[in-house]
Amino acid sequence: MKIRISWVLAACLVLSFIPLAGKTQAQEKTSQLFFVYDAVVKPSMKAQYFEAGKKFTALLAKHEFPIAFNTYWTDDNHVMWRFPIESFADLDKIFEEMNKIEAKAPDEMKSIEDAYTGTTESYRLCVYALDLKHSLIDEVTAAEAAEDNYIFFDIYYFDPDKEAELQKIFDEMIALFKGKDIVQSWYFYWGVMGTDNPVLVSAATAKNATAFYEENAAAWKVWGQEVSKIRQKMMKYVIKEEKKTASPVRDLSYIPKKSE
Repeated sequence: MKIRISWVLAACLVLSFIPLAGKTQAQEKTSQLFFVYDAVVKPSMKAQYFEAGKKFTALLAKHEFPIAFNTYWTDDNHVMWRFPIESFADLDKIFEEMNKIEAKAPDEMKSIEDAYTGTTESYRLCVYALDLKHSLIDEVTAAEAAEDNYIFFDIYYFDPDKEAELQKIFDEMIALFKGKDIVQSWYFYWGVMGTDNPVLVSAATAKNATAFYEENAAAWKVWGQEVSKIRQKMMKYVIKEEKKTASPVRDLSYIPKKSE
C-alpha cells in the first residue's frame, strides 16, 4: 500500500459531497472507528502486490511507525488495510507519519511504490464505525479471535433515510437475545465515509471455514425462528446483499513495539 497525502486530500474533497447517511447516529453508538484502504488487486499480480506489501510493512516497522494496522485478503481479490482511529483527525496522523518515513528513506519508498505500480485495478478510502450496541459477542470466541484465520462477511446495503426503522429492528433483535447464550460473535460495522451508504457490514471470525459453519449452525439453534422473522423485517429495506470471506494477512499487518 502506498497512498500519497495529495491523493487523500483529493479523495476527501470528493467524499465531502457524498451524503453520509447515518453518519452521526452511527458514531454516537460506537466506541471505535476504522480507516480502511480497500484496493482491488489484479489476480495475475497478487504475488507482486504481496511482495511489495511485505517490503512496505517492513519499512514502517524499521522506522517504528507508531500506528497499528491489520490487513485482510478477500475471496474477490480485495486487500483491506485497516487502521483503528479515534476520530477523523487521526487520518492526518497516519499520513503524516508515513510522510516522515518517506522523507527518511526516499529511495526505499520509491522502490516500493514502483513495485506496486500496475498491481491494482482501483482503490477506495473508507471509514467504518463499530456498532457495539447491536453486535453479538460471545466471550469465548472473542477471546480466541487472535487465532482466527477465516472471516465471513454479510454485507447489507439499505434504502436511504430508513435508519429510524432499522434502529427499531436492531433494538428488537438485541432484546430477543437477552437471556440467550451467544455462541458465535458477529460484529456490526456501519460505513460512514467513502462507502456506498448506508451499508452495514456484519463480520464473524473462526479458525477455519468448517469451524465457522459448525458455530453458525449451533448459533441458529439458539436463535430460533424469531430471529428469522426479525431478519425478514430488515430485508424489506435491503437494496442489495453481499456475502464474502476473507483471511488475515499477517505479513502485511503490524503492531508497534511497546515503549519500555
